[in-house]
Amino acid sequence: MGGKIRDHLLMIGCLLLAGCANVKLTGRRELAPVPEVTPSIIYVADFTLEPQSLRVETGILPVSPVSSDKSDESETLLPKLVGMPVERAVRARELVNLMTTSLVEDLRNLGLNAYRLSANSQAAADGWLVRGTFIRIDEGNRIRRALIGFGDGETELEVLTSLSDLPRGAPRPFCALNMEARSSRRAGAMISFDPYETLGRFMVDGLDLDKNVMESAGRLAREIAQTIQHHNCAAGG
Repeated sequence: MGGKIRDHLLMIGCLLLAGCANVKLTGRRELAPVPEVTPSIIYVADFTLEPQSLRVETGILPVSPVSSDKSDESETLLPKLVGMPVERAVRARELVNLMTTSLVEDLRNLGLNAYRLSANSQAAADGWLVRGTFIRIDEGNRIRRALIGFGDGETELEVLTSLSDLPRGAPRPFCALNMEARSSRRAGAMISFDPYETLGRFMVDGLDLDKNVMESAGRLAREIAQTIQHHNCAAGG
């Protein structure tokens, strides 16, 4: 189900959004030498997110926040598009799930053997472990993004990620990555005076934070793949 929701989000974004989120690697620290053995598997653990650290938009419609027991967005996607608020704990759970599923899928698309690590899973000794923490999350103000743009009301996301080797199953961190993302700073729909464009922008701008998470996962996957590739080239040279 998570993959279907992610595909739905990507489809909406591709069809209705001309701009892209701004994602950048703001820091990389080498904590130890890169493991000599290429990982046979990469485990992705759920990132840590404290619900109270999530700055949520209160919602456009004066209704009670939407609740859900699902970890994906199958029950909240449509309400979110029309401006209904989502409970803070539910939104936090959705973002954690979206990051994990996106990162696993992006790593696999790059040819790596990646799996989500559940709480009761046993990790292989010749694998790597990807863990992370959401440092800052701000849903911004979608009305200001849709109407004014140019960065007004933008979303903000900051994630700290660590890569660890798993000798004898005990995580040994060897690299830390800091990633930041924000919504596009394109012009708002107010300039065009087109009510249909304004409505479309308003709906899709409600997915900006999801887009931040997915694009951050994509950038992180590329960094991991490049780390493996560069190490293999150095070892072969």
